[in-house]
Amino acid sequence: NRTSIVAFNALIASCGRSGRPDLAMEVLNEMDVFEVTPDTVSFRNAVIACNQAQHAQRLNVKSEATSLFEWWECALSLLRRMQENGLPPDIQTYSSVISACESAGEWQRALGILQSLLDESNNDQKGVNLFCFNSAISACEKGGAWVEALELYERMKANAIKPNTITFGSLILALDKAGQKELSRDIYREGVRGRILNPWRTTLDKAGTEIRAMDLHHYSAALARTAVRNHLEALLEKGLSRATISDDFVIIVGKGLRSVEKPVLLDTVVTLLADEYGLRLGADADNEGRIVVPSDALEDLVDRKSWR
Repeated sequence: NRTSIVAFNALIASCGRSGRPDLAMEVLNEMDVFEVTPDTVSFRNAVIACNQAQHAQRLNVKSEATSLFEWWECALSLLRRMQENGLPPDIQTYSSVISACESAGEWQRALGILQSLLDESNNDQKGVNLFCFNSAISACEKGGAWVEALELYERMKANAIKPNTITFGSLILALDKAGQKELSRDIYREGVRGRILNPWRTTLDKAGTEIRAMDLHHYSAALARTAVRNHLEALLEKGLSRATISDDFVIIVGKGLRSVEKPVLLDTVVTLLADEYGLRLGADADNEGRIVVPSDALEDLVDRKSWR
């Protein structure tokens, strides 16, 4: 009866939230014993439990319940069982399976599931959400498949699915790992033009004067490298004269005046400035969370790179 199925579904969901995907699977598999047939919600809740367990494995959250299985395989198996039983998976089920594959680095599986979802909808992609694409792009990044990640991004745009910061973060990371600096910069600029990425903000210098700074607090190392590189390359491409460069380039790398730990992105940005632009700088003496590239250093950089 309806009361029984609701109770079983709630129990499966509860097991998943408690970090016991093994019990969620046991409840699902025992439903027939009580003459209750699992429905779409039953399988969806079990898939979500498997996805959560797979992510816990990746984060090394070890428990007896999550360490015995490859939970992405379990999620994939449940998806197949649904289809064999004539139960149409909903978008949340698909996205959870894709996410589990992404967490395990199974990018080809993630792409295959996404493609099957698109095929089932007869190319009507209204049901395919941003989360599905983001998970698939992240899976490609983990697998070093930057070409496939770029193709997914283009497919998103072609079908009016608006990317977000997660999309750009995963795609730029994939390109950065592959050494695709120009492509990474192109994607970054698309994010800026779309007002999805914006590292600039107004802050104060040590004299209390308002200045414009690039704030990388919430950026990954790959995204930070791309943002800094984009700004410096833009200066070089403009071919500015020494007289037109009047402002320092201030970069916030993740540590404020009250922070205790080492700035998160300091080494990343310092290394980039030195290796690619010959700018040998360290943290600002007055604020270890900042790197200041003086205007005269930018002028020298433009002079040295003017041949480009």
